Amino acid sequence: MDTIEAKQAAHFERWTLRTLIDDLPRSGDSIALAEVHGEELRSISYAELARRVGALADGLVGMGVALGEPVALLQPNGIDWVVARLALAAVGAIAVALDDLATEEELKAWLAESQCRRVLTSAAHVPALQKIDSGLDLTVLDDEPPAGPRGWADLFSAPQQALPPLDPEEPAMLVYTSGTTGAAKSFYLTHANLAANLGALVAAALVGPDDRVLLPLPLHHVYPFLVGLLTPLSCGASIVFPERPAGPEIIQALRTGEVSALVGVPRLYEAMVSGLRSRLTGQGAIVRAAFNGLLGLATWLRRRFGINLGKPLFRKVRAGIAPKLHLLVSGGARLRPEVLWPLVGLGFDVRSGYGLAETASIFTGNLPGAEKFESEGRPFTGEIRIAEPDAEGIGEIQLRGPSIFSGYRNNPEANARAFTEDGWFRTADAGRLDGDGFLLVAGRRGDVIVLGGGKKVDPEELERLYGERPEIREIAVLERGGGLVALIVPELSQLHAGSTIQMADAVRVALAERAAGLPSYDRVAGFALTREALPRTRLGKFKRFRLPELYEAALAGKERPAVAEPTPADLELLEQDRARKLYDLLVKRYPDHAVSLDTSLLLDLGIDSLGWVELTLAIKEQLGLTLGEADLAKASTVRDLLTVAAQAEAPEKEARTGPDLAGRDWIAPLGPGLALLGWGAYWVNRIAMRLFFRLQTEGIANLPTEGPCILVANHTSYLDAPLIAAGIGYRRARRVYWSGDAGILFSRPWLFPFMRAAHIFPVEQAYPSRALANAEAVLRRNDALVWFPEGWRSPDGELHRFLPGIGEVLQRVEGVVVVPACITGAFEALPRGAKMPRAYPVRIRIGSPISPATLREAIPPGENPSQMIADRLHAAVAALAGAKPE
Repeated sequence: MDTIEAKQAAHFERWTLRTLIDDLPRSGDSIALAEVHGEELRSISYAELARRVGALADGLVGMGVALGEPVALLQPNGIDWVVARLALAAVGAIAVALDDLATEEELKAWLAESQCRRVLTSAAHVPALQKIDSGLDLTVLDDEPPAGPRGWADLFSAPQQALPPLDPEEPAMLVYTSGTTGAAKSFYLTHANLAANLGALVAAALVGPDDRVLLPLPLHHVYPFLVGLLTPLSCGASIVFPERPAGPEIIQALRTGEVSALVGVPRLYEAMVSGLRSRLTGQGAIVRAAFNGLLGLATWLRRRFGINLGKPLFRKVRAGIAPKLHLLVSGGARLRPEVLWPLVGLGFDVRSGYGLAETASIFTGNLPGAEKFESEGRPFTGEIRIAEPDAEGIGEIQLRGPSIFSGYRNNPEANARAFTEDGWFRTADAGRLDGDGFLLVAGRRGDVIVLGGGKKVDPEELERLYGERPEIREIAVLERGGGLVALIVPELSQLHAGSTIQMADAVRVALAERAAGLPSYDRVAGFALTREALPRTRLGKFKRFRLPELYEAALAGKERPAVAEPTPADLELLEQDRARKLYDLLVKRYPDHAVSLDTSLLLDLGIDSLGWVELTLAIKEQLGLTLGEADLAKASTVRDLLTVAAQAEAPEKEARTGPDLAGRDWIAPLGPGLALLGWGAYWVNRIAMRLFFRLQTEGIANLPTEGPCILVANHTSYLDAPLIAAGIGYRRARRVYWSGDAGILFSRPWLFPFMRAAHIFPVEQAYPSRALANAEAVLRRNDALVWFPEGWRSPDGELHRFLPGIGEVLQRVEGVVVVPACITGAFEALPRGAKMPRAYPVRIRIGSPISPATLREAIPPGENPSQMIADRLHAAVAALAGAKPE
């Protein structure tokens, strides 16, 4: 050990937090702490920080704060928080840092458990704290405290006090676990616990006096406290706090604060990579291909040879995020490879490690000279062993060393579970050690789900896989009845903009598509939708112990959004005659829902495209108001809908997507030229379908050659329509009409003649009534339709729920014969996601005709007739497939 290392080791051998405080003046006028407010940077120097901490410490001793006394700190991140926290350390108090966003119930429990009688807090928390315990001694950190509590400005004028000596083995802080698995537990961390990790980080010299470190994480957690606060202060670096820990404010702070290092969690870096990819999407295909190729090359060189080509190559890309940012520190959870490697390829210095609050936040890390990507590094000062490893060497991670806590307070049962008989700490995490002693974490062992058949699945990995779908904002996977289910927060904007089916159906198809290729035990068997954000800790981990109750409530429809007090703008809106009448109509139309201005039309009321048609008809009949469907398509909440109604001035000038679609008669009889085109296209299609897919059709005589008729079939592939056309023969096919997605089949004007010749009319999401009107017109002139009532191609080849649109049409047009049909083999030939079909035999089975009277008979009062008709047709198609109806 050289002289510098020896001095450093000696420095941390008897280190306490007061050691750090005593060292602050050495950095003099250098910036210690800074807060970003808009484009303004407010800062204090190391010398000023030392002065404020010393003055406040004198005031705390003067007011009677004693060595070893627990004192709570409840305040947002910022300069004042740091001054208060270090002052508590200086006088030897046991700091109890609490979550600034905690609920009143949580604060009450923590204050009672910790036995704190004094609280350093902000004025905003005073009413809640006084309600919890009027006897609390409150010191308000704001400049102007409310009447009653002491203001901390009064403490800065106290005379200098003698501070008691601190023992490294005595508690420095009282910590509460994040509560991911149940009620939070408390424990002490000593000065020595902190020093064991801090010494290793300081020795690594990841940051120095020239660095500015952005800290967007809540300081009541041990990880940001030790890594994001104590380490930079010990190295003479500057710490920058964003105005708020949200995306735009973090970006602003990175630039305004001229930040060079960022202490974050994986979710922050996931957002960074996602934002980069979103910007790339707006570029041309050549630019995207070139960027991805260069990024792949830079990543490969970094992985294989340690060459950081990305540093010079992507300098401008990194500058677009923050010009000086080069170091990314990640903790709190595993940084997944798909997030890690793009950051590494871009040239960032990415450092990650492993630890828990009980190990003073970190235990291993990738430090300069001892690093391996995708691992969590080696231990700083302690030891790791893997208990009961499986064939792959994966078992429970157990730790021993000077940074580990001594046990939970007043909780012998938890301690018995947390420590082995020979004194090793059981982390409940799974992992393995490679040949070089680097730790690879496999997941949270306590979170692993054991299914009914004994299979073990990692919910975090499944949440990542399923969560990649754009329809899903958040997803949590849990066990129910021996299988997997999911609690999902849907992405309302995505679903509202692009879906013509009900929200639950859109999410169902998204899950099924993502599950394709996964083992059966990894597939979600059920799900429930919620509009509320899923419960997480401040570091982004799910509070899994709460998920089962939330799932059951969402599944039973018991979840109801909190009704906020209407704003002045809301009251003004409701005073308008149209808006008031429409609001009353919605309340009467949906009596089982607590309709408010914030009610989601999709998620809460379940209004799909057919529901829009029905609602607009009701609005026209009862209010005499015609609303344009394009405007309605923009409404996500009741408030949006009322605003549209209030502002509607010229309903006859309904907005259209374009004259090319809205101004044509897509079902008009064909002229000679289009008829010839249709005849030729038919025979080319028939020959191709029969040769390539060995198409066979059964029961074709059941399909009438004249009179209004609807052929109702399952839908598993883009091949379904051309297969049916080829299978029913030209005589029947020439009187059949089809609906087609306007965004796919009608995207280019040159396609229009082919669509007309093939008897295809457009379906536009914003104008569902046009498609229904075309369908009615076809039937009223005694022609035929082919209808796929599922509304989308099956993601797994199975028959899914029929939507009520078919029932609506059959109620409007009399005398229509309905013929069920089942297509088998088309899914195997061209399933969802496949770009090219493969040769596979296809069979179409056509069932016996069903009269509308049969479908409409004996519908129970209170049931939706359209949905009941759709369900009965579903049963008929399912019978042809030899499957049971859903």
